[in-house]
Amino acid sequence: MPHCCKLFSLLNFTALLLGFHQSQAEIAESFDMTAVSGCDIGSLGARAGADSRGWMSTWQTVAGSARYSSDDLSIDSLSSAGGSIQLRGERKAKSIGRAVVMRQIDATYSGDVYGQFRFNSGSLHKDSVIGVLLSAPSEEPPTPKNAIFAICPKRWGSNYGMIGAGHKVAKVDIGAACEAFQNYLVLWKLENLPTPGKRKKIQLKMWVLSEAQASHFNASNFAEDSLLEATSGSGTKQVCQFAFVTIPNSKRTIARGMVLSLFNFSTPQLYFDEISVSDKNFKVYP
Repeated sequence: MPHCCKLFSLLNFTALLLGFHQSQAEIAESFDMTAVSGCDIGSLGARAGADSRGWMSTWQTVAGSARYSSDDLSIDSLSSAGGSIQLRGERKAKSIGRAVVMRQIDATYSGDVYGQFRFNSGSLHKDSVIGVLLSAPSEEPPTPKNAIFAICPKRWGSNYGMIGAGHKVAKVDIGAACEAFQNYLVLWKLENLPTPGKRKKIQLKMWVLSEAQASHFNASNFAEDSLLEATSGSGTKQVCQFAFVTIPNSKRTIARGMVLSLFNFSTPQLYFDEISVSDKNFKVYP
């Protein structure tokens, strides 16, 4: 069992108990690190970005390799800090495995929660997976299948993505598939989350935007009405992908001590940047 998984296992019980104390905070990571480009995540200067906030720990690699990159995933008209994180899957005889990095969050949310991240990938295969996951601490590495919430702009066996919570999954089947070596902005919203231990009907939403689309919707501060009115496609006023699912009587929520993971499967190289979670709106940037 990886050392980092042992650490999170030890923190599991205490962290989740602490999570029952309600706190509201912004979680953000811009990967504006002081390390030399190419340094392993977790090495000196590559543990957290200068603008990091809302975390209980530094980044830890669970599988594959994760390195700091000085390349910034910038999008015109959106704020951005220098740097990103590069994930490379485990090399196997005839395939590429997974790469996962994770970090514990220091916030508990209820009600509506807004999140976003940027990514840029190499060539995508049919079984490539790209995702940001929210999970309970565990000795098992996080995957989209065991996560509390999974936001994936690319899923197994399809050119499109999905958003899900366990077996409740909304798959995208129309729109514009993500292309290699392009910057994308992913927006996600979890609605009506219960406080820990309670149950509510919740709804999950995800939008995948190209650079041009992100700049277009930024002009309206990413107003949800505008995003919902947009059709799916590659046009500037469209959204590449949209998915939503409603889950009745759910206990799933986001609590202090949970783990946020960046997930890559079968993608030669994948960059993530500008991770944020907020109870305010999509306009809050790292």
